[in-house]
Amino acid sequence: MTKQTYIGNGRNKNFYFTFPFFSPDEVLVKINDIVAVEYGLFCNQGVSNQDFPFTGGHVKFTKPPKPTDIITIERNLQYNRVIDYQETAKINPTTLNQDMNYFFESLKDIKSILNEFNEKYAEFTDTKSANDLKERINAVTEQIDDFAEQIETIGDITTIQTSINSLSQSVSDLTSTIATHTTNIGTNTNDIATLKGYDYVIESQTPTAENNYTWYRKYKSGWVEQGGYVSQGGGGISVSLPVKMSSVNYHIILTGKHDSNTAGSTTSVSTMQGTHPLQTTGFYVNNYVENAGNRGNSDAFWWTCFGFYEITI
Repeated sequence: MTKQTYIGNGRNKNFYFTFPFFSPDEVLVKINDIVAVEYGLFCNQGVSNQDFPFTGGHVKFTKPPKPTDIITIERNLQYNRVIDYQETAKINPTTLNQDMNYFFESLKDIKSILNEFNEKYAEFTDTKSANDLKERINAVTEQIDDFAEQIETIGDITTIQTSINSLSQSVSDLTSTIATHTTNIGTNTNDIATLKGYDYVIESQTPTAENNYTWYRKYKSGWVEQGGYVSQGGGGISVSLPVKMSSVNYHIILTGKHDSNTAGSTTSVSTMQGTHPLQTTGFYVNNYVENAGNRGNSDAFWWTCFGFYEITI
């Protein structure tokens, strides 16, 4: 994977990525699809320059992205020749390996772009055109796979050159095909936006260590489903919602976790009220384990809540 996406939380400045690359200039950072400028890039050196000079790293922003910001870190290889082999000159194996790796990674990126286009836009076009476009994309994808196998075995250079010429022509033809569908995609997108009674997810987050193992799904109608895991027991545990609710009239489900072989041990997990009422940004939890009238701290708990989120204009 050469693209990683995160959701800001208003606190975290550091965001990590693991894909390989050849130069720091090839790491593209965006916030809400706009190229970011106020950040530092820290690169991990590769094990061998014959493979990849860099293998992952992290981005550190000057200011933490906002909770609603979408941060993307992706590889942006430059499609140009950096090495010119001479007919009578000796080929350096290290130089050849680097050149082949760069070309192989470029093919993988092209394949990823084609797959993303196929999944994202084909469903919006008319059926016949969508099928035709999908067949063209699949054909080019198969050519990329075949050529990747040739690179791995490094056979006859003449055969590889023939494949390159064929692939270049196929990509050129596909570019023209994509251009003819742009108008249809825009028209059908507007038609979908006018549909009534159809709700769908417009934004989501998966649980990771960076977001404290919280997740959510926001729907176009304003409905939100969100939850998380808290590895803490006792009283007065604060739970912060990744998505702010429109009011405190939302539904909460709590499930306690306690690893014990003692018979009669039961978990007791509940929201705190009174001095700690529900808030649109979070709530407090008591998480205990009880046995024969004795109370102790439980290990952890899962939480889920449903309701309508706050919409800002």
